Amino acid sequence: DGDAFARAGYEEPEGEIEQTIARVWAELLGVDQIGRHDDFFALGGHSLLAVSVVECLRERGIACDVRTLFGNPTVAALAAARPTTGIAVPDNLIAEDTAVITPDLLPLVDLSQEQIDRIVAAVPGGVGNVQDIYPLAPLQEGMLFHHLMAPDDDAYVLSNLLAIDTRERLDSFLAALQVVVDRHDVLRTSLVWEGVPRPVQVVHRHARLTVEWVEAAELAGIAKRIDLVEAPLLRVFTAHDVENDRWLLYLLMHHVIDDNTSLQTIVGEVGAIMAGRADELPEPVPYRNVVAQ
Repeated sequence: DGDAFARAGYEEPEGEIEQTIARVWAELLGVDQIGRHDDFFALGGHSLLAVSVVECLRERGIACDVRTLFGNPTVAALAAARPTTGIAVPDNLIAEDTAVITPDLLPLVDLSQEQIDRIVAAVPGGVGNVQDIYPLAPLQEGMLFHHLMAPDDDAYVLSNLLAIDTRERLDSFLAALQVVVDRHDVLRTSLVWEGVPRPVQVVHRHARLTVEWVEAAELAGIAKRIDLVEAPLLRVFTAHDVENDRWLLYLLMHHVIDDNTSLQTIVGEVGAIMAGRADELPEPVPYRNVVAQ
């Protein structure tokens, strides 16, 4: 199976660096044993978890960045390819009480005051609801290009259909999903590409999920389309399946803020919150750390 493939030819990590990388992967992936040739992504790793890996390795004195992990996804390869110096991620300088966002508060992007003011004016709640502004990562830029070229057939919209037995559990799921959105800044992000020298993403401090109620027969015909200028970049549809006495929840998410494995992780976080285990969830890592690298 896939796990067997990922673990094929197990060899024990060699040296302190490989052993440290293996321990971090094992902790974050929930795997008992990691070999030096095991593949991080084949074992269930994804983009959001990659950021956590980088942060954990830095805490242990191993400098690394997300790009290097993607290009060297095994323990041995990462240990051999890691950069010798870390990449300093500038602090987010926008405070909750900031009255005006000026260019000097945005160290990751070069924008004029006029451009910043235009971006802020388009955010519901204005400056008080702007947590950060920074460029797109290279992969995000490519997805945005395809999104703009194919407005009616966006291949980067991911979907997940869930069946829930009662209305009460459906409401609990939606409440927990909002908590997950509140936890992760990348889920509270919108994109801006008009009137700026290069596309940027805007992190909202608060982004409420909008739930659209439809008939069960209508779910199959819902267009897989998401407006990238509105946060969160999620769409939620619910329907009562009377014939099977259940509730259906159809979740759309754009790949520009997540990947398919991360979508499964988000659903997993919802489950943990519903089970009363929210305190066991790992501390979210700001997505700006990915962009800075």
